[in-house]
Amino acid sequence: METLHYLQEHLPPSLLSVLRLFVWLFLLSIIFVPAERLWAVRKQKLSRKALLTDLTYYFINGLLPNAILIFPVSLLAWAVHRLMPWHLQTLFVGLPLWAHLAAVFVVVQIGVYWGHRWSHEVPFLWRFHVVHHSAEEMDWLVNTRAHPLDMVFTRLSGFVPLYLFGLAQPAGTAADLAPV
Repeated sequence: METLHYLQEHLPPSLLSVLRLFVWLFLLSIIFVPAERLWAVRKQKLSRKALLTDLTYYFINGLLPNAILIFPVSLLAWAVHRLMPWHLQTLFVGLPLWAHLAAVFVVVQIGVYWGHRWSHEVPFLWRFHVVHHSAEEMDWLVNTRAHPLDMVFTRLSGFVPLYLFGLAQPAGTAADLAPV
């Protein structure tokens, strides 16, 4: 735990984010590489043709979409807080934590589903989404193969209903969240 605090205090946030991605890549590899070897439908080599491409997407998409999303999500939060009727913003306030988390999960999944569906149906969105479907060989890392703008759109599709229903606000009572 001391190492983590030391790193957080002494490394720039961007370098810490890259380090975090390396740690997650290592942990996910420990889980998924053996699992794919044991239960593979089609055997393939550990080092496939597009491995470097997928690793590049892994790191780019671990950093860039979050940086891009800062402005639109901030704008979304500001707009919802100022423009949405107060009773809608507090619709889910006071739910027990488990119910709040379940509602967040369902609402985000529905938003992401529609964002993904629109990415297949709207030609402009498909131009970005097609990257996700361009892999010739499949493994667990191919999931990270996506255009960063496709990821931004899909995540925004999940965030919008989350904010519209007031689920992105901290749990509490309506009095805690009352406008000032």
